Amino acid sequence: MTTQTCMECKPSTGAPATHDHKLANRPVTDVIESETGVDLILDLPGVSQDQMGLIIEQDTLTVTGHRDLEMEGTAVYRESRSGGYRRVFSIGQDMDTEHITADLKDGVLRIHVPKAAKARPRRIDITSV
Repeated sequence: MTTQTCMECKPSTGAPATHDHKLANRPVTDVIESETGVDLILDLPGVSQDQMGLIIEQDTLTVTGHRDLEMEGTAVYRESRSGGYRRVFSIGQDMDTEHITADLKDGVLRIHVPKAAKARPRRIDITSV
């Protein structure tokens, strides 16, 4: 994955850049890189699979969705949010966008973006002559 510099988030090298700071409903996201790829882990409590979308277009991965919270009575204090959300991630050319997978379990969406074979570390055998 590659990064783009954003004056607000200034992501570290290797992490995807996000550019939707105006949306209050941005899901909390962790980005974990391994030898085989990058996992994006988004906390989406109360959001069902049919309330979200995942789209890859060229080098951009977009996660969208909507969460409605029904409450009885008047909220005295409220930290939970309802409404739409959107996260946008830049995906580098060294990633295999044809084999992205996504799983939703217990309100956590895990998206695995595998590295292309050419970008993965590989062992080179040494032969004696």
